[in-house]
Parts: sequence; C-alpha cells; structure tokens
Amino acid sequence: MQKWAMFSLFIIACLLGAGVLFQNISARQAEMAKEETAGPSIKFVATNYQFDKPEYTAKAGEKMTVSLMNKEGLHALEIVGTNVKLDNNTKSMDVTFDKPGTYEVHCVLPCGPGHADMKTKIVVS
Repeated sequence: MQKWAMFSLFIIACLLGAGVLFQNISARQAEMAKEETAGPSIKFVATNYQFDKPEYTAKAGEKMTVSLMNKEGLHALEIVGTNVKLDNNTKSMDVTFDKPGTYEVHCVLPCGPGHADMKTKIVVS
C-alpha cells in the first residue's frame, strides 16, 4: 500500500514538473514571436568587460528598439548623444537616430577591472 502511494506521488510530481517545463517553453516561444514581429532592433549582449559586437548598424530616421541583455555580470549602457540609458530596470527603449554618424555606446555601471574598455558603437547611415 505504501509503495503505491509513493509511486502515485512520484507520477504526480513528474506530471507537474513536465507542465512547468512546457509552460516556460511556451512563454519563451511567445517572446521570440514578439521579437520577430517587432520592427528593427539592436540587442546589446553584455558579458564581463565587452559587448557581443564591436559595431552595430542602424538607418537614420528609422524608429527602432534597443535592448540590453546581461549575459555575464551586471552592466548598464548609455548611447552618447541620446537619452538612451539601459539597465536592469529599463531593459529596452525605442529610439530614432535622426542624424547619420557614429554613436558611442559604453557601460556606465562600474563592473570590474575591464570597465573602462567596455565600449562599442552604432554606425547610423
């Protein structure tokens, strides 16, 4: 009798775990679908002391979404010459680069010994 009760509890726990797993997968798929239907965007992926790309591109006059993902460490960024400042509280913003040129992007949250070199740029054409 006790074995059947334990077996039943095990099966119920497995089913609940599978339900939670598939719920998270569905939420991630919904997020990915939202990203695909959104307009142009730049996603900055920050790791310790560097961004994922040395340069990003954008078109002048085009409204786009810029976002920050902290993959390793805790970072915040600023796009010099704009009002864009992203951190863990503000993970994305819409921005329109009116003028062609090069915009500097740098980490504004002291993140360690390589913080001063944590820079990238956006080239707007």
